[in-house]
Amino acid sequence: MEKIKKNALRELVYDKIKLMILDGALIPGQKISKKELADRLAVSQTPVSEAINRLTGEGLIEQRPREGFCIKTFTYVDLKELFAARAGLEGIAIRLCIEELSDKELEKILHIFDGFELPMNDREHARYMKADQRFHETLIALSKNSVIINFDRNFDFIMKSYQKGLIRPPEETLREHLAILAAVVERNAPLAQELLMRHLLRSREVIKDQHLKFSGQAK
Repeated sequence: MEKIKKNALRELVYDKIKLMILDGALIPGQKISKKELADRLAVSQTPVSEAINRLTGEGLIEQRPREGFCIKTFTYVDLKELFAARAGLEGIAIRLCIEELSDKELEKILHIFDGFELPMNDREHARYMKADQRFHETLIALSKNSVIINFDRNFDFIMKSYQKGLIRPPEETLREHLAILAAVVERNAPLAQELLMRHLLRSREVIKDQHLKFSGQAK
């Protein structure tokens, strides 16, 4: 029983620290104090150290020389790779959803963007970003493909790609999301796959342009 309790505590601390990263309570580049985290979570430093090591292995935390552990800041190169991976994996995921799920199961994604109208104020923009993330994460879960699901669970590629917020504004992406969902309703798997991949690759192109601009390589 004691071992089970310790394992449960380790998982709980890991989940809480990971959630703090996802929610922005721990910001990119921030140095991590194991003692402060332990005090904040009301636990010893042992499960905190184990969680930090685990999250370092997952690429959410990095160890810097002379600085210690910090929340990883994803570069434009990182984000380009993430969006390329997402385009391939989510394209397959949405095709699997359309080909294998019942109408009732597909309902879980069909109404995620209901109620959004343009233009959006700051509050609606923040709500839209959450809906955007939920849409893409739900697609992965609904695919029921263990390889795709485990890949996202192990590498958090969807979550990581939101570190800098929305890459493109709702004025561009809302209509793309609605077009994707219209293809889902029609059960047009090839079209939905093409639209979703194009949607993510457009964001990748924006990231690529930003990288060139800030690196001084823009023509």
